[in-house]
Amino acid sequence: MPAPCPCQSGHPYATCCAPLHRGEAVAATCEALMRSRYSAFALGGLGDYLLATWAPGRPERRELSAAALSRREAEWTGLEIISSQERGRRGEVEFKAAFLAEGISHVMHERSRFIREEGHWYYLDGIQNPPAEKVSRNGPCPCGSGKKAKRCCMG
Repeated sequence: MPAPCPCQSGHPYATCCAPLHRGEAVAATCEALMRSRYSAFALGGLGDYLLATWAPGRPERRELSAAALSRREAEWTGLEIISSQERGRRGEVEFKAAFLAEGISHVMHERSRFIREEGHWYYLDGIQNPPAEKVSRNGPCPCGSGKKAKRCCMG
């Protein structure tokens, strides 16, 4: 039985994040890139991939080393995607990632921003423990149904 992907997509690692990690494919969506980055941290040893998927020009690409990013300093135990959206070249994924560090359970909650350049998605930055976004009754429902909030989850 093939090993499941750490990103918890429900697909085998060999056909999910592995082709991205090996450079055989590019992430089709910002969520796919976010999941592949989570998997890279979970597996360890993929610092080159993590650096390559940071947006060009970001200081992290100069300040961090592939060796430092390759170290597995926590045991990543779960990923929950809260929301994912794309608008043109921009994308945003809000998620919670569970991990164990020094035997203590933690959850990292982040809203990550992405940009697409020349057909590739890149990680820009993220806000940890983001404040809740205001939802307008007449705006799109945050559940992603495509309906107005007042006719969906706020109804």
